[in-house]
Amino acid sequence: MNRCCQDNPCINGGLCQEICDPHSPRFNCTCPDTHTGWRCDKIKHPRTCKDIAKDGSSTSGKYLIFDSANEAFSVFCDMESEPGFVWALIQSFSLANKGMFEEKMFGKDFPVNHTKNNVDWNSYRLSLTQMESIANHSTHFRATCNFPTEGLQYTDYARAKLEGHDIFGGWNVQCRQYEYINIRGIECSNCTAGTKQKTNSAWSIKGYQSKRKWGCDFDGSPGAISNNERSFGFYGDGTVNADHRCSSSPTATTQHWFGAKHEW
Repeated sequence: MNRCCQDNPCINGGLCQEICDPHSPRFNCTCPDTHTGWRCDKIKHPRTCKDIAKDGSSTSGKYLIFDSANEAFSVFCDMESEPGFVWALIQSFSLANKGMFEEKMFGKDFPVNHTKNNVDWNSYRLSLTQMESIANHSTHFRATCNFPTEGLQYTDYARAKLEGHDIFGGWNVQCRQYEYINIRGIECSNCTAGTKQKTNSAWSIKGYQSKRKWGCDFDGSPGAISNNERSFGFYGDGTVNADHRCSSSPTATTQHWFGAKHEW
């Protein structure tokens, strides 16, 4: 026996079998259903971008992940922009295309350009089944502006734990908890902000009335254009502020992501 299995090089529950032929690898790993690879070091059906990162990838781009039925689909993974987090893009659209998205809550099945090899940042959204699958294995949600052209900026940005946000439900304005929120340079950490997602309107933050009307921590009224201003979604008539990076011009884009903390 070559004793290659003495210290069990197989991980994640893999079973080691020694191979006597000196001209071949000296051992073989029989992996559990959840893992694959020579040493059972790869997740067989990665569910999120965090699983992709666990398998050794650290470059942002499109990857294949799997839903609960082990059906593969493509998703853009952001591995690099935010230290300690890995994110999956679920939606991106330009202000010029707001009409396509402003009535589409996250609980609405409305896939757009999700099968293309490259992300169309002006008009992109995963299917509801795909979003639910990623959310079931994620801990956080974030909103960004102009990500493909400006990268991650913490001005006009929001990040929250998914827990308690009822991200696929329909509800009127509620004070939702955020780890960090910044709208037009107004910021707060570990605070609440007035957030809305009704069945006929997309998810958005109503910063102007957040504190004045609903008593939330965040006060986005300074510099607001009206009491109906929206941020990060539902840019209806009279709600668009050009000082907000997501709505500064017709080509400005808004992104929404599901993700989780990760340490390399």
